Amino acid sequence: MLSISNSMLSAVAQLFLILQYVCSVADMMFRTLLIACILALASAFTAPVMPSKLSMSKVSMNGGKGFGGGEATRDPEPTEIDPNDPKGKQQAIHKAESFADYLARRQREEAAKGN
Repeated sequence: MLSISNSMLSAVAQLFLILQYVCSVADMMFRTLLIACILALASAFTAPVMPSKLSMSKVSMNGGKGFGGGEATRDPEPTEIDPNDPKGKQQAIHKAESFADYLARRQREEAAKGN
């Protein structure tokens, strides 16, 4: 038979314990790596959080200013059209009927339809 001394048995037992510890540390590291990979994969398929667009709005109606920065009133007088300006008719303010005239015209049209 083989004769194994106590010191040799104790060395083998110590090696076994060391091997078991190393395997448990490696197993723990593998599990941690696996969990990190799963979390990274899950976060890759989530949509990013969009910032609120309410804070980016700079529209202010103070002081009679409109959206374009100009005054929010309309000059009731029609402007003169320069015949040499090709965009003069597009940019001119043309004479328009007043709201009272519009209502009177609409009432006349409705009365004419009813007859």
